[in-house]
Amino acid sequence: MRRHIAILLCAFSLLAITPSSFAGELIDGVVATVNRKPVLRSQWDEAVRFEAFMHQKQLADVSEQERAAALQRLIDRELLDAQMGNEKALRPSDNEVAADVSKLREKFPAGSSDETWQSLVRAYGLTETEITAHLKDEVQVMNFIDVQLRPNVRIQDAEVQSYYQAKLVPDLKQSGARAMSLDEVAPKIRELLVQQHMDEMLDAWLHNLRQQSHIETLIPLPAMNARAAAAGPQGGK
Repeated sequence: MRRHIAILLCAFSLLAITPSSFAGELIDGVVATVNRKPVLRSQWDEAVRFEAFMHQKQLADVSEQERAAALQRLIDRELLDAQMGNEKALRPSDNEVAADVSKLREKFPAGSSDETWQSLVRAYGLTETEITAHLKDEVQVMNFIDVQLRPNVRIQDAEVQSYYQAKLVPDLKQSGARAMSLDEVAPKIRELLVQQHMDEMLDAWLHNLRQQSHIETLIPLPAMNARAAAAGPQGGK
């Protein structure tokens, strides 16, 4: 499941490189409230920096729309946090997080040495401790979502066969790859379909949580506003 639920205070702020519509705002302060819990600009900026880091995108190239989307994901994370409570059993171990950090470093050219890796992390206004904390939080949330949603997904054999015939076989032929039997790939297809269904369920769950919550923002969030217009006002708004 590919959800950008990586939520993400460092003195470095994106204020200087963001569009002029942000120019009159304070460097730190409340940019949103979720059930009266404040979301600070420093939290938002760190979320933006972390997402840019994970996508290997230059901070100067982050658009206003991408910043707004990061704030939406930060709000969604607050909603999920309220549902999750103190789920210690879902937290990854230090060894698991260390392994995730190692895998992450392998994806970056600068990850080959500690010096270049630390330099890259600093360039995004982050620290290694913050990177580790973000990864740990992300795994915990993903574990929570998996526990909540996976038991509700039922994939029929017909769905697996349909995906194999309509999607996988044509893709293999087009790429010139070796043909694979349904038996070979059925488990992977089934898991892919499970993840797709879970994504759909998560979208619906978050939509319902937004409707039931009191959310106020100082930043326009088109995705949230579009859903609210279609389904009625959000709780408390």
